[in-house]
Amino acid sequence: MNNKIYSLMALGVILFAAACSDNVSPISGSTSVPNMGNNLTPNSPVLCSVIGVTDSLEALEKGCIWSPEMWGPTSGYRVRTGFDNGTNTSGIWTVSTYPDNGNIVMEWPGNATTEYDSMALADVIDKCGGSLCGKVLFKGKNSIPESESYPNTRGEVYFDFYLAGKNASGKFESVDVRDMEGICVSYSGHFTKLQLIPDDSIEALMGDVKYHRHLTITDSNTLEDCFSWDEFYFTSPGGGSAEMFYQWSIGIITHLKGFRFVLDGGDGEDYYEDEFKIAGISRHNTAKVPTNNLHPVRTDCEPVAVMKSFCECEYSDDKISLYSEDSVAIGYHFFSRFWDALLSSDSVTNDCLMISLSNLKPFIEKPWIQEKPCDNPLPEYIMCSDSTFSESIEYTEITTEFNNKIESITPDARAIADSLIDHCLSLSN
Repeated sequence: MNNKIYSLMALGVILFAAACSDNVSPISGSTSVPNMGNNLTPNSPVLCSVIGVTDSLEALEKGCIWSPEMWGPTSGYRVRTGFDNGTNTSGIWTVSTYPDNGNIVMEWPGNATTEYDSMALADVIDKCGGSLCGKVLFKGKNSIPESESYPNTRGEVYFDFYLAGKNASGKFESVDVRDMEGICVSYSGHFTKLQLIPDDSIEALMGDVKYHRHLTITDSNTLEDCFSWDEFYFTSPGGGSAEMFYQWSIGIITHLKGFRFVLDGGDGEDYYEDEFKIAGISRHNTAKVPTNNLHPVRTDCEPVAVMKSFCECEYSDDKISLYSEDSVAIGYHFFSRFWDALLSSDSVTNDCLMISLSNLKPFIEKPWIQEKPCDNPLPEYIMCSDSTFSESIEYTEITTEFNNKIESITPDARAIADSLIDHCLSLSN
């Protein structure tokens, strides 16, 4: 079910024309990278798949990155992206505030500069035990002059890193990150979003539209979230067509400049401070599903590849207890009928269904806590030789049993969800 939820929001992918980068800023990268470990060269190492290395012995010889980890307590002062363009300017942290009016103040535990250099936050990272940590002070509306107040503007801090780095002109280059399959992040604090930073020409087309994942706000406890690329989605303050978003998504993944952590200070009246930490970043690193023993549900499907996999633990018995909460169970049952109702209705009913979905979305998503990919995934969707798709027998059997268990313990929630769907359907009569 969670996969279909995000399919609604991510809206799929198609090929996009190559884009060019035109964001100008000066080149500055450290040629000396302390704290990187003896097994690493001063230059940012390259991902094995980027240079065509598929064997672990050859990886040792070439000195490329085999591990999924990109940033951690022993990784040094920059993110080891594996996509450096040869200028040694990739993975360097940059920090900025919005609005940039002096009313958002960074408090670092060590010395920090604003240079684009891997050493700019080195002392901070050392003081944080290999993480990027500190405190942000957001001045509320009551503590700043009215002339400096931005009405209806939320204070935010951006923590960015770039995958390839800058070219000779000082422009950030973009890379194709499909092989990463997604990203895992470890953090604490009031982080609300993880945004993808696309190539400048794509970003210009998107305007105010953002492609991101919401993060879970935490206290001092470090949380790890893992997201595959199809679990990111668009948000647009001015609206937009599904077709337009559909055309952008693969363009972003194949022309990605970097990532942005967004720390939200809100738009409150009073003074507010927030401690934060970015502790880890790694590639999604999904294990590959063997393709020599596939079992599609459709008998006319000649299997040729696994298009999407799943982990059996996602449908374990301990997940059933999450549906004992009435609102979660109602969201589950509503979504189980949502697609059929949406596809068979007029615009009035569809508007009603979409509003109901938006209201129930937090409860629909609640049971599906993002976890690291499992070591033994099973096929979910299989591509057939005629380029069509089929669910696998394993996925159908496991999810059917899981859904039947939920049905048996939540009959009242099912009745409420049915009444919501039926009300929307009645509007087209």
